[in-house]
Order: sequence, then structure tokens, then C-alpha cells
Amino acid sequence: MAERIDTPFTNEHFAAWCQKMIGQPYWYGTVVYKCTQSLLTRKAKQYSSHYGDSRTARYKADIANKKVCADCVGGCKGYAWSGGGIGVIESIGTDKTFSSKYGGNGCPDKSANGMFEWAKSKGMDWGVIGTLPELPGVALRFDGHVGYYIGGGCAVEWRGFNYGCVKTKVSDRKWTHWYKLPFINYGEAGVIVPAPEYALGSRQLVKGMTGNDVKAMQELLLQLGCSLPKYGADADFGAETERAVIAFQKKQGLTADGKYGEETHKAAMAALADSEDGKQDEPSAEEPAPDELPAADGTQVKIVAESGKVNVRVGNGTEYSRISSVAGGSTFPFVATAANGWHAIVINGQVGWVSRKYSQIV
Repeated sequence: MAERIDTPFTNEHFAAWCQKMIGQPYWYGTVVYKCTQSLLTRKAKQYSSHYGDSRTARYKADIANKKVCADCVGGCKGYAWSGGGIGVIESIGTDKTFSSKYGGNGCPDKSANGMFEWAKSKGMDWGVIGTLPELPGVALRFDGHVGYYIGGGCAVEWRGFNYGCVKTKVSDRKWTHWYKLPFINYGEAGVIVPAPEYALGSRQLVKGMTGNDVKAMQELLLQLGCSLPKYGADADFGAETERAVIAFQKKQGLTADGKYGEETHKAAMAALADSEDGKQDEPSAEEPAPDELPAADGTQVKIVAESGKVNVRVGNGTEYSRISSVAGGSTFPFVATAANGWHAIVINGQVGWVSRKYSQIV
């Protein structure tokens, strides 16, 4: 740990560097730059709506105090472009400068949302926020924003003009996903130990992973006619399972990379729509899903199926498409109960519905 925290581009070093940046300002469209008048003039011309007259005094104070600025995704880009943050901390409050190379160290110029999509395209681990591993240096995101996990349930984020770079509690923010950054070395610490339960579709599954969701994926592949002749649904994502995923992806016209991610999960759920074998549901109800769902903090819904999987759907009836299928004994945050008795739960960062016959409020 001591060696890694002192080594640029390790996850420990990146997380520690982010913490050292707390208190520095947020300037929209910047990528860990020294605050200067020339930078302000350039960015005010480029992004006039973000650099109005009411903010000028603060920007000038940042310049006078010789601070270093970034926006949310600019934090990780600037770390990479400056060679792992080399010289950045030392320049704060001084006349020292540091080097920055556009697109350097394997980090492209991506937006907040674009960075997440790029990381996934590179095969990096990711998942919904409920599966966040205790791994400092992973990125956190919700639509249009990025932060960086530092451990202990906390993150560092360039939150906005009124906040700057701050430390926040993950639970206090609306993060939806976590993901590894391709230019960060996560080392042995990057091996994610699965939580006891993952809902199928809540994280990308790749060769070498294990867990209840791997088993659920294997069972689903078997139901869809894919072959797992030697090991079957053993909850271990090995070479046989990878071949089955590739075969399914080819059949569906998807990129055949052997990784069970968002697109493959959507295709599998759609393919399952023609068959109810091994699934448990009630007949469809005419009661529509409510437009607004009242939350009941702390209340849980438990799946009570004795065998097989229970479908979670986008609405409160079997006419609605599936989000996932979950095993008996699983619990999820309760949202609401429809007039027909179906329960709304939170799964994979969204609201889904389960039949009253196979669920109960606990």
C-alpha cells in the first residue's frame, strides 16, 4: 500500500491526489489548469454562459491565490494529462507550473457521460452504485457528472462553481454507477469480492467472476438454448460460459466479446419474452403503474419464491417487459404497492415491479 500510494497511476495514488485537490475551484471546461487571466479570457469566450459577470470576482480571486482549477471529468483527465498529477499540488499557491499534454497517458478528451461509455468499451469493471466495491480510485457517476471514490463511503468531486472540489458522502449524493478508469492501475486491489447477492443485470459479468448473478445468467442462457455441457450453472464464469455468451451475442447480432453487459442483458430479457418456462408471474392486471411513487425509507420487499426465479418488470403486470429475474430470499428497497397488490422495488438503480404472489413487505 505504501509503495502504491506513492506511485502515479495506481488507484491509491489517484485517490490520495484527489483528496489533496480538495478546496481547489471548479471552472467549467478546464482540465487541471493553473488559474490565470489568459485561461479565464479563453474560457469566458468559449463558454460564455458559465463565465458571467457575477462570477468574475471569484475567478479573479482564484487567479490571485494561484489556485488550480478543473471541472468534474476534468479532474481525472487532468490527472492523466499531467503524468499522474506530477507537480500539480506543488504549484498551488506558488508561481510553480506543471506540464499537461492533451490526451496524454491513454486518457482521451471525453465528457462526463462519454468517460463512462469509453471505460465500458475498454472492458473495465462497472456496476450500479449498490454494488460499489471498497476500492479507492474508481469513478462514480450519474447523468452528466463524475466523482471519485476515496474509500470509507466518501468521494471527492469537483461539484460545481459554488462548491469547488469537495469531499462528500456517497450516500448523500445521487450516484447511479461506479466504474474503473482504463488509465488507472488497480493492481491486486482491483479484484472485486462479490457481495452475497447481486441482481442479474446490476453489473457487467466477465470471465473469472463468480456469484449468484453469474449463476442466474447461466440458467438464463440454458433456458435460451445455449450449451453449458460440462459445468452447467455453477456460478463460475469460465471459458465454457464465455463461449455460451459469445454464441448468444452472435445470434442476437451483438458485439461478440463474451462479456455480459447492458446490451447483452437487454437482449437476453427480450429473448426470454417468448417463453415463461421456469418463470413465476401472475396473470396481467389492468391497473396501470402510478405516475408518482411514494418512497418508504428503510422498508424492504422480500422475494418468497420456493423455486426458480421471479420476474421483475417495468410495470405492475405480466404485459410489461422484464428488467431482471431474481431468486427467492432476495430483498430490495420498497417503493410502493399498486391497487392490484404488485410491489414496486428499487433494482439496478431503477424502479421495477414484482407480483404480490411471490413477494412480501418485511
